[in-house]
Parts: sequence; C-alpha cells; structure tokens
Amino acid sequence: MGQTLVAAHTGCGVHPDNTIESFLEGMHAGADIVEVDVRIAADGTPILLHDDSPLLREHAFGELNRADVRSRLDPIYRDYALATLEEAIALSEREGTRLNLDVKVADAIAPAMELVRRRGAQDRVYVTGCTDGIPERFPDIRAMMNTPDFLTPAQAFRYASYAASVCRQAEEGGCAGLNMNARTCRREVVEAAHDRGLLVWVYTVNGKAAMAKYAGMEVDAITTRRPDRLLQLLRS
Repeated sequence: MGQTLVAAHTGCGVHPDNTIESFLEGMHAGADIVEVDVRIAADGTPILLHDDSPLLREHAFGELNRADVRSRLDPIYRDYALATLEEAIALSEREGTRLNLDVKVADAIAPAMELVRRRGAQDRVYVTGCTDGIPERFPDIRAMMNTPDFLTPAQAFRYASYAASVCRQAEEGGCAGLNMNARTCRREVVEAAHDRGLLVWVYTVNGKAAMAKYAGMEVDAITTRRPDRLLQLLRS
C-alpha cells in the first residue's frame, strides 16, 4: 500500500485488445501493471482472449492460431496472431512488470496458475475475474475478489455496512484485496480495506477528473485505457 499504481487495460493503445502488440504498448507506456484476459485452448494452453467461442474447445493452440481459424474468433485476427499467456509473462520478466490476469473461465485457473509457478512469476502476478479456489490451491499467487458491478439501493444507502461486508468476505476468503468497478468505490471501503490490510483496485477509469478522485482516495491501483494520462496526473 502507498502510492497508487497504474494498471494498463489491455487495448490501451492503437493495437487490438489481448494481442502481444497491445501488451507491449502497456509495458512501454510505463504502467506498473498490465491487465490481460485469460482463456484456454482445447489442449490446455492459456491464451489471451476476452470472448468465449466453441472454437476454443475444438482446437489445440497450434490449430487455433492458424489465420483461417483464428479469424473466425474475430476478424482482427486475420492480421494479428493469438498470444499465449507464457509469451506475456516472458516479455514482462525483462522489466519486472506486474500482471493482472483477468481469468475468464474456471477451466483456465489451474493451467494459468501452474504456468505462473513454472515461470517463477508469483511475486508479479495478481488474479482477478474467476478466482474460485485460488487462495486455497495456489496460496503463493495473489487473488483479488471481484465485487459486484452495481450497488443495490440498500447497499448504496448503507454503504458502510456494505464496505465492511465485502472486506470481511475478501479477508475470510484469503484474497489480497478488492477489485471494484469504480462506480461502486467510495472512501469508506478504501479505509475499511486498508484497516484489514487489503488492497483496493478500481476499473476502468479513463477521465482525468475521475482519476484524480480515486487517487485522492488512495486506492492502490487504477486500471485505465489511458495510462499516459494517469501517469502524468500522478507525477504532477
């Protein structure tokens, strides 16, 4: 805890989300953390991909990454190869960049976490998204608890109670902290989390005024598609 960290959302530059080119843009922007989405191919290879597709269950990675097959996932892949999680981890090793692995499906948890261990990247990796069982099965890898995207009227009205509840859930679940939609994050939850030794991350914040607001709350990381803007604000 301390200075707010800059987390570059995948697709923070001119290249499409979850491509190696996009990952490098996040790294070269100077972000402390780069966020990527993780799924698996039919042979268990963890890959960077946001959306599900039946093709993932039909093809091993080598077949899936053929231009004629991968373009069926999304037309952008006519011109961009699919990226593996191992490629991203290897690239991040050179500069010590931290990673936020937004795991999209439970089946990807074990192969992705085992890969993190094989690469010795536990100290640089945080996991968001689907994190069920990670604190128990992989206690050396930090999992963040995703909180709901929206507050119910009762939660908004009794926010201090809501803040205490989510912090208690994260602590009892062995999580490193909370990963919150920025619209649901208020100062009370940041203070309650820090009192318990938990981190608070917010996503996805692109406007300068909102960046200043959450940095002023002393959140631990802000995920953004404008890391350049956030870095400039924090430095000033």
